[in-house]
Amino acid sequence: MNMATAQQVRRAARARQARRAQRKTNWRVMGGIIVVAVMGLVALMGLALRTPEANSLAAFCQENPGNCFSEGPADAPVTLVEVSDYNCSHCRNFNLQTAGLLHEQYVETGQVRWVYVPFALRVETIPPAAAALCAGEQGRFPEFHRLMFEMQGSPQALTRDGFLLAAGQLGLDLESFGACVDGGKYNDAVQENIRAANLMGVRATPTFFINDEKAEGNLPLAEFQRRIDALLVSQ
Repeated sequence: MNMATAQQVRRAARARQARRAQRKTNWRVMGGIIVVAVMGLVALMGLALRTPEANSLAAFCQENPGNCFSEGPADAPVTLVEVSDYNCSHCRNFNLQTAGLLHEQYVETGQVRWVYVPFALRVETIPPAAAALCAGEQGRFPEFHRLMFEMQGSPQALTRDGFLLAAGQLGLDLESFGACVDGGKYNDAVQENIRAANLMGVRATPTFFINDEKAEGNLPLAEFQRRIDALLVSQ
């Protein structure tokens, strides 16, 4: 073998070694990419499928007190859970016509604990639900909740200006409230409430759970009274 041939052989050998090393490197890179992709997919699936362990919305709210707001004694014999959407006309009618009477008759007398689950049927009603929890930080959730329904259909409804207008009417600390709204502090909580409510069979609003028994729609006052009174008698 002459010198030129030997050099060619050596160059060919080095080229083969370089190709093998490159293939190994490529497989390592591809393997790393696949591992990262799988881990990311698992994380996203875990977030999307995260479900509450509670077997009722009342229990869910008890385990996640920052997601909900409640009135009335914690040991009241009857718990009424309300799931409403701030752009729902039936929810508006219930809250402006029936809710006050039920509250006066049962919550103020210590017979019912009323639990609000801020909820949204659509993306556009997530902000007012989150804003209601911001108002709840200052102890004014129920009043803000009602004002959102009074505002329904107006140009300010479902807007930041509307939230601030309601907060101003209630005398809230607007700087703190505005920071809470603008920072989206409770957006994730509302999303968690949506998932929890859907798991409990909520498909429309308003939906109620009276001691975990589901009642759908803007029922007449007499029907709420009948159901609550029956539970009170059975205690």
